[in-house]
Amino acid sequence: MIASGEDRAVSVTVNYVIALALTAILISGLLIAGGSLLEDRRESVTREEFTVLGEQLAAGVGEADSLASTGAEDLRVAVRLPDSVGGSSYLVRVTETTPPADQPGEYVLTFSSPAAEVSWNVTVRTDRPVEETQVPGGSIVVVLQEDGGSMEFALVTGEEVGPN
Repeated sequence: MIASGEDRAVSVTVNYVIALALTAILISGLLIAGGSLLEDRRESVTREEFTVLGEQLAAGVGEADSLASTGAEDLRVAVRLPDSVGGSSYLVRVTETTPPADQPGEYVLTFSSPAAEVSWNVTVRTDRPVEETQVPGGSIVVVLQEDGGSMEFALVTGEEVGPN
C-alpha cells in the first residue's frame, strides 16, 4: 500500500511535536535535579558557616568569662559575625542546659536560618550565668550586666550597645 501525500505531512508534524515534548520533559527534569542539588549545597555551606561562627561566638563568651573572673565590672567583648549566611539572615539563641551541681553553667548557642532550614548548636560553659535570649546575626557583644544583685552575661547586637 502506498501512503498518500497528506499522511506524510501529518507524520512529520506528529514526530516534531513528540520530539518537542520529550525535549521539554528532559530539560525540566534536568532543571529540577539541578535545583535540588543547588539547595543541598546551600544547606551544606550554611551548616559549615554556622560551625565556624559558633566557635567564634563561644570563644567570645569564654573570653568574657575569663575577664570577668579577674574582677572586671564594665565588661564588653565584641564578636564580629556576618549579617547573613548563605544569602539569608540568621538568629542566635541562648538556652541553658542543666549541668551537674558541681559544674559551671552550661549553655547552648543555637544558630538557625529559617530560609535554609538549617540549625547548628555549640555548647559553652561559664562560671557566670548567661541570659537566655535570641539575637539576630551580625555583630554581637557579650556584656556583663547586673541582674537582681548578681552579675550575668547577656548577648546583645552591636547596635544595642552603642559607642563605648
